[in-house]
Amino acid sequence: MSVIVGRLREIGRYPAIATAIAVLSGAGVFALATTVFAYHSTNHDEAVYLMQAAMLLEGQLELHVTEATDAFRPWFFIEDGNRLYPKYTPVPAAMYAVSMALFGEPRVTLAAIAAGNTALVYLLGRTVFDRPVGIVAATLFAASPLAIVTTSVFLPYAPTTFLNLLFAVAYLRNLRTKSLATACVAGIAIGLAFFARPYTAVLFAAPFVVHALYRVTTSIRDGGLLPPADPVRQHGATALFGLLFVGVTLAYNLQMTGSPLLFPYEAFAPLDGPGFGRRQIL
Repeated sequence: MSVIVGRLREIGRYPAIATAIAVLSGAGVFALATTVFAYHSTNHDEAVYLMQAAMLLEGQLELHVTEATDAFRPWFFIEDGNRLYPKYTPVPAAMYAVSMALFGEPRVTLAAIAAGNTALVYLLGRTVFDRPVGIVAATLFAASPLAIVTTSVFLPYAPTTFLNLLFAVAYLRNLRTKSLATACVAGIAIGLAFFARPYTAVLFAAPFVVHALYRVTTSIRDGGLLPPADPVRQHGATALFGLLFVGVTLAYNLQMTGSPLLFPYEAFAPLDGPGFGRRQIL
């Protein structure tokens, strides 16, 4: 009996340790953001996301001006007649806007994202391996300079990482629980990640998509399409919500650029695609 009690205490200790690591990660990022990066970094993209956040709080996706566009244009904004709209999608800015509205301080979002990413890394390690591996993974992630610095400034990398990690954790948990709720969460997370940074989301989701297609095709081959088996229902729900936000992304493109397949990023600089070579911004 004492062995069982000791084992239960040991298991219960890991979530508390993971929570402590996540809280310390968030507090450390907030401290760094308010001291070292009190006046932001040398990356001018921060201004774009903060201006987008302010625009969203005023219910605007674009600016409407007159002759002033010839004299002044915000950094990384596209001029289209009397309209100015940012080259970046509004998902990261919306995250910053939440804490701006609630606390008057967008850096609260940075701390929340740091804590969230650390917690999700723990859950991912625990799901794939075990709790000790999750603790080690969360510690290494929270202490890595790349995670600390990129989360302490107003850039899209940490928010998109949060969405991708949430997708991965929900997807893997869904395989075990067969819960439609977690399947829907996975679809919403990767859909939002696609809206935020399409190329990153597609690269991250590709192995999961291949795995899902394999499970679905195997299930249909073995049992037929009707009634739908668990893999068909689970991955179908994930795909449904993921594609819903793909549709939102294309609708946003249509509103901003006039074409669902023309992203604002590409409208700003057509030659700034993946890979090396000439950059339009030059």
